[in-house]
Amino acid sequence: MTSNAGYPVQLATLRWGPPDARPAVLLLHGLTSAAGTWWQVASALAAEGWSVTAADLRGHGASPRTLGYALDDFAGDVLGLAPHGNPVRGWDLVIGHSLGGAVATVAAARHPHWARALLLLDPVLAVDEHRHDTLVTGLLGELRELDPDALLAANPRWHSEDATQKVVAARLVSPFVVERTVRDNARWQLEPVAARIRSRVRVLAADQGKGASFTTDEGERLGASSPQFDFAVVDGAGHSIQRDDPERVVAEAVALHAALPSIP
Repeated sequence: MTSNAGYPVQLATLRWGPPDARPAVLLLHGLTSAAGTWWQVASALAAEGWSVTAADLRGHGASPRTLGYALDDFAGDVLGLAPHGNPVRGWDLVIGHSLGGAVATVAAARHPHWARALLLLDPVLAVDEHRHDTLVTGLLGELRELDPDALLAANPRWHSEDATQKVVAARLVSPFVVERTVRDNARWQLEPVAARIRSRVRVLAADQGKGASFTTDEGERLGASSPQFDFAVVDGAGHSIQRDDPERVVAEAVALHAALPSIP
């Protein structure tokens, strides 16, 4: 049986706010999550008058299962998504967390007009290929320990609905999807890819003492390579910044969009 790498799938999506409003923002979740886990950020941006779309990545939520889970495949899927009413103009902002940040990075590098700006939340830009076995073992272990109360105990800043939505999403993800997402990306080294992006890019990194995926070294190198890039560390926040500090994410999104040049 051959892989379907290179063939996009139609992603399931959720929407908040007026469908044809501007700004139009796309939200991309992390590994073992789903569109519904964005409920706080999406609700707040919709209340600001934004049109908000969140996608289930391939293998997650209600989106199709496939044989291939290379980052290029994920990117091909999201490049098929466009704002309601004006697909030519592209997204005003794409917010991606973890795996979603990596996918947004690849997509924006491939198509510079896909998004005017990216807000990446502790994106995974590098995975050591020598740690694939350890990483897969840890992720599969997390799938076997899905309990909302335990998640809340481990993440006291989360809303109870965050824990519920995370468990619901993770129960829809198979061990096959998790393992293939790691192993189909032997060369998961996206720093050079990120440096090629011409859209505005803002990264919010997790607290470096709380298991951050994005390091300050990466941020400093990318900042030196591109005037379009900057980053900040969210003190006290773990990897899931949108759950630990949704207000910060919303404020950063609003500020990032406000700083973009106006479109005639």
